[in-house]
Amino acid sequence: MRENWFKFWNHPRTKAVRHWSNITYDVSWNIILFLIIGVLLVGSFSVGAAGGYFASLVKDTKAPKLTEMKQQVNSYAVTSEIYWGSGEKLTNIATDEERQPVNIKEISPYLLDAVLSTEDVDFYEHDGVVPKATLRAVLQELTNSSSRTGGSTLTQQLIKNQILTNEVSFERKAKEIILALRLENAMTKDEILQAYLNVVSFGRNSLGRNIAGIEAASRGVFNKPAKKLTLPQAAFLAGIPKNPYYYTPYLQGGVVKKDLTPSTNRMKTVLKRMYVAKSITKAQYEKAVKYDITKDFAKTSKRSRDTYPYVYDLAEKEALKIMTSYFMKQDGIKEDEVKPSELAEVKANYRDQAMIAMKQGGYKIHLTLDKKIHEAMQAPAKNAANFPSAPQYKQVVNPKTKKTVTKKDPEETAAVMVQNETGRILGFVGGRYTDGTADDFNRAFQAKRQIGSTAKPILVYSNGIENGLITPASTINDEEYYYQTVPRQPGDNPINNEGGRYRGNVTVREALELSLNVPAVKTYEKMNMSNSIQKLVDMGIEIPDNIRYAPSAALGTMEITPVELAGAYATLANYGQYVKPYVISKITKDGKNIYKAKSKKKRIYQDRTAYLTLDMMRGVFDKGTAQYANSLLKAPGDWAGKTGTTNEIKDSYLVGSTPGVTLAVWTGHDQNNSLMGATTYYQRTQNLWAQMANLTYNANSSYFKSGARFNQPASVSADDFKNTGRFKEEDQKKKEAEAKKKAEAEKKKQAEQDRKKKEAEAKADADAKQKADDSKAKADADAKRKADEAKAKADADAKRKADEAKADADAKRKADEAKAKADADAKRKADEAKAKADADAKRKADEAKAKADADAKRKADEAKAKADAKKKADENRKNAE
Repeated sequence: MRENWFKFWNHPRTKAVRHWSNITYDVSWNIILFLIIGVLLVGSFSVGAAGGYFASLVKDTKAPKLTEMKQQVNSYAVTSEIYWGSGEKLTNIATDEERQPVNIKEISPYLLDAVLSTEDVDFYEHDGVVPKATLRAVLQELTNSSSRTGGSTLTQQLIKNQILTNEVSFERKAKEIILALRLENAMTKDEILQAYLNVVSFGRNSLGRNIAGIEAASRGVFNKPAKKLTLPQAAFLAGIPKNPYYYTPYLQGGVVKKDLTPSTNRMKTVLKRMYVAKSITKAQYEKAVKYDITKDFAKTSKRSRDTYPYVYDLAEKEALKIMTSYFMKQDGIKEDEVKPSELAEVKANYRDQAMIAMKQGGYKIHLTLDKKIHEAMQAPAKNAANFPSAPQYKQVVNPKTKKTVTKKDPEETAAVMVQNETGRILGFVGGRYTDGTADDFNRAFQAKRQIGSTAKPILVYSNGIENGLITPASTINDEEYYYQTVPRQPGDNPINNEGGRYRGNVTVREALELSLNVPAVKTYEKMNMSNSIQKLVDMGIEIPDNIRYAPSAALGTMEITPVELAGAYATLANYGQYVKPYVISKITKDGKNIYKAKSKKKRIYQDRTAYLTLDMMRGVFDKGTAQYANSLLKAPGDWAGKTGTTNEIKDSYLVGSTPGVTLAVWTGHDQNNSLMGATTYYQRTQNLWAQMANLTYNANSSYFKSGARFNQPASVSADDFKNTGRFKEEDQKKKEAEAKKKAEAEKKKQAEQDRKKKEAEAKADADAKQKADDSKAKADADAKRKADEAKAKADADAKRKADEAKADADAKRKADEAKAKADADAKRKADEAKAKADADAKRKADEAKAKADADAKRKADEAKAKADAKKKADENRKNAE
């Protein structure tokens, strides 16, 4: 038929047909030619107009340098991290969004395929923009189409997130295209993909925190690094960025959503696209689609701040100080060059800058704490059996209401373990976790308390040895004694020892072992007290002026924190060289140190002084006041230490050192109540100390140097163990006693002679007078006898009546006193019962209110989440339609 048609067209049979055929051909050809020319003209005009419009949109867009673009897309907030001194990660610094950058080589290939198959299947082929997809997106926007397929490549999405905004406009889209094309020249494809995966949002993690970047998402959702993701896990995470808070499996608080259908359906969609893109086989697809991904979700997690509250707060506080100083130094700001009136404001500004940097700068804060040692120290503090005494109560004024309230005041504890040579804090106890929780008060670093007899080695005897005043063998008389360097006031009591008795002549060694007070005060008053106090000041301990010249400082009236006390004892164990205890070893960023602690040693005592003091302190464990702790101690070592108790038994201490470490333990009450059990309080303290020493040794014995001893330095001689000091109190007393005895003997002899002479003279006079007076005396005696008998009878009658009246008065008084006491006791018991009942009622009411508020908030959150999910589902259904 085709052949017949061409034959007819080319060879018409008649002239008329040929004529009309030619006319039809000419007209048709001209029309076709006109249409072609018209289309070309319109096309050229449209392209020119579109090009002109595009140029107008980007005319103000400055082309950034390639290096600047690369820096911009890789610039994002990175969560700072805290690490134990033993290397384990502790936690992240709390921030609005957690992020952990990761190299593309450390990401599972499944995840890379899942993201590319879902978001940009031609990523490695295009130059940053896919024109067809862009044109389709523009047409959908112009026609207001209900179906939106999107036209952005991963490169464009990265540009939008890191350089531009989320504004919906043709201008922003045009700039995005230009910058995407330019970024492809600044970075490799792998670099762009890596940046995208470190930037994109993934909703929330099992802590309920916002997360960004694939590494934070992988750890937060599946509790594993991104390189270990399985196919279903990778597909699940790759589907989240499309709508992070709709597809994330967690609600606020880290609770898993009840309805995970949208999330699992999204995972299946990703798997389908991976299969279509031939990234996975059909068998892999079918297996992954059926996989129950919900069983892989990380359970709702506790923040490390909840598990290690004292550590987190201390790390953040100390790091903030360091970072503030760092930023001031970076800007060349020196505190001593700033006006005092402006210093507070300047430091506050840099502190704010440091806080932002800590939260978003990706710093790594490395602590000195050994995780095993620190955790071992917590166990005795959390064990309620170690605190058998019932809680006490104290009347305190509420600072807000100004009303007096009854506050529970349980027995508390704090402890610090320091490495002697370096000053590294290996572990500490901030409190005993009463009722299973910790408070905001870190007693190890914040509680300034009097230190009692623990002052004797670091303030009294060490300085006495240093000044040549005493040796361990010096003899001092333990006797009734009053302070000699301050005016004595009426009613002042003598200095007492524990137990209330004096032991006479004792050596300095015995005085330290038994913690006798009188020898300590006598020694201290013989020295320049201010110079002795200066030793503590040189170790960074603040001492008020009223203590600097007070002899009572010998008994520990200054207030020191447990960490400062541990540092002072570590100085003795370090042969007299002080190293300030510290808890942050270094802070790094991008693998480079911005801060590194340096153990600067400062000579406080001579090595001879330190060793002789330590040698005496050994006896505290062997036969002194720490024998109870020694009986419980299973951690081997050359232990030397000292106990301490303050007035009214408000504080109890034990500090002990080996050549490697120093462990200080305190017990007491925050509200300064006395410790219960006058004969057992010290056992509780020493039991805690021994448990911590044993458990930390078992956790990591390498720090203790248990196989070593405190070695005697060459500066110590044999004379140092003899009574060779200037303190010769007993020799002088002996001479004075002998002289006094001789004088008293001479005086007694002369008195005896005088007595005999007077007796002879008196006898002669008496004999002469006797005869003359005998008769008169007899008469007078008779008269006097009769008068005396009469008077005696009258006095007896009067006395009997007076005694009877007094007995009646005493009986009445005793009855009144008994009644008053009974009334007082009854009132006190009633008040105590009422106070306890009020406290219990308030606690129960607070607990009920807190539970009700929590339930209400949870229900509200669930209702909102459900409504949001339904609303989003409706929108998606509508869009799909």
